[in-house]
Amino acid sequence: MTKGIRPSLSAYAERLLGWLLPLMRLASAALLLAMMILTFVDVVGRYVFTAPVFGAAEMIQFLLAMTIFAGLALVNASDDHISVDLFDRPLSRLLPRLRPVLIQLFSLIAMMIIAFQLTEFAIEAKQNDRITVVLEWPLAAVAFAIAGLSCLSLVAQILGLVSRSSTATGEGSSGL
Repeated sequence: MTKGIRPSLSAYAERLLGWLLPLMRLASAALLLAMMILTFVDVVGRYVFTAPVFGAAEMIQFLLAMTIFAGLALVNASDDHISVDLFDRPLSRLLPRLRPVLIQLFSLIAMMIIAFQLTEFAIEAKQNDRITVVLEWPLAAVAFAIAGLSCLSLVAQILGLVSRSSTATGEGSSGL
């Protein structure tokens, strides 16, 4: 019974990733492009016309945070994390079979905490009508965008794990 469920779960995960990852690539690229254009216009305005873009530094901070979390979905889905040899080598020697499970569990728990905390912050910002320092924009709008991207990153990580686990056991159709 389990064998019949796992391939369909893997296929479903791969189908969702096939839809989610191109969307996140596009979002990352668009956010990075917006940050680049804003920086260029601000620098030209500042040094050529002595008229910088008001609040450009604050907008760039928001765009940077959104770019990071949009890109994190791509990293999480394909498990392309940076490993620290300080922990990786001893763990590989002591627990070679358990190491990948521990790493994935740690990564998943860390991403859950990040997504939860960002969501809590966004809710608190909305409830207290917090605004940004320079532009006086509603902070909740930016916070919910970043929290949403972190939640999508968590979903991408889970889908990637499901997809890779069935591929590793020989039950899936293809990798990421």
